[in-house]
Amino acid sequence: MYSSQIMIQEALKCSRCGICVAACPVFRELQQETYSSRGKTEVARALLEGEVPYSAYTEDLFSKCLLCLACKANCPAGVEQIKLILGVRAELARRKGLPLSKRIAFHYLLKNRSLFGKALKVFSFLQMFTPPKGNGKLRHLPFFLSAFGKGRLIPDISDAPLRKQFSEVIAPAKGPTTLRVGLFAGCFIDFVEPAIGRSLICVLGRHGIEVVFPKKQTCCGIPVFMSGDIKNGLELLKINAEAFAPYQLDAVVVACATCGTALKESYKVLVEGESQEWKDRVGAFRTKVQDISEFLTGKIDLTKAEKGTFLKVTYHDPCHLNRGQGVLAQPRAVIKGLPGVTLVEMRDSQRCCGGGGSFGFYHYDLSKQISRRKIEDIEATGASVVVTGCPGCMLQLKDQLGQKGSPVEVKHLIQLVDEAGV
Repeated sequence: MYSSQIMIQEALKCSRCGICVAACPVFRELQQETYSSRGKTEVARALLEGEVPYSAYTEDLFSKCLLCLACKANCPAGVEQIKLILGVRAELARRKGLPLSKRIAFHYLLKNRSLFGKALKVFSFLQMFTPPKGNGKLRHLPFFLSAFGKGRLIPDISDAPLRKQFSEVIAPAKGPTTLRVGLFAGCFIDFVEPAIGRSLICVLGRHGIEVVFPKKQTCCGIPVFMSGDIKNGLELLKINAEAFAPYQLDAVVVACATCGTALKESYKVLVEGESQEWKDRVGAFRTKVQDISEFLTGKIDLTKAEKGTFLKVTYHDPCHLNRGQGVLAQPRAVIKGLPGVTLVEMRDSQRCCGGGGSFGFYHYDLSKQISRRKIEDIEATGASVVVTGCPGCMLQLKDQLGQKGSPVEVKHLIQLVDEAGV
């Protein structure tokens, strides 16, 4: 199990140089030292040594982190602050307990895909009573959830989850099978935006790749263990590792930057205190995981199609893809290889969009402040489409562009590839 010793080791690495402070999106807006990366590291150390108490203040402090990894990327001492955030949140959850809604979701819903789907259907029904916004596909959260979302736009739940649209083994659309890959869909693509998953399956199918979509897979676990529920997070990890274990796969492809970082990086942290058997099993699983942009550039030939409509796009680097996995060049290589598509780089493309998963719901005002510069940078390119590799970023960008009335569309990279017929 995750231990305080792991946290102590990280906290003691910090030299208090402050380089991380300038990189922290939350500090840029709040301008308070304790809410910076360095401040949180110092508070975490003080909590571990009993110098300060766990309180409502420390709970608020450690909830105001986007998990954007900007601090880690800029830290000369190599402090992995995410380990400190995880540890403090776990201790807060142990002492105070999680809200009832999270306990139900983490213990029951996320482990049972059928039950989870039914719960989302109920939520989708409630959306009927919320006022439509724009084209009607995005709606404001209802007034009784205003403390949770404060008017944040949310997408409709899909009538047909991705898992209901495809069998467990999907043969290539044409030609002999060249490779066999597993698909980790994640919650958003499975239940909210299955169109992203359909595009991924179509693109791979056109290149003779068989797709295995294990229906036993579940949530990647990041919403669970980063809320401090290590026990249920570990159980989700084990469910996913076991779901893919029976298949001989060349790779496990992911179209969600956050899920990819969970499978590649977070899982190795979660099993640090587990048996060697589980360390080996998770190690074998995570080494097969590739973001779809990595897979496209490394395994198949992205030759240009004969025809294409001119399209000017810009690319937003998701935090969990560029800093979490080191994937920067691959998405750009894919875009540049598409017919009729021109890539225009935005300023500070690696700047966090302010979404941060549940951060954008619980701290919506702060989330909007952080995203302001990102939206300005997108519009300054003159692109008609902003492309990214994270459904969470897509949701944030759609929300903020929509709130501003911007005509810029938001698309996933694999949707752009699919539309180009490559």
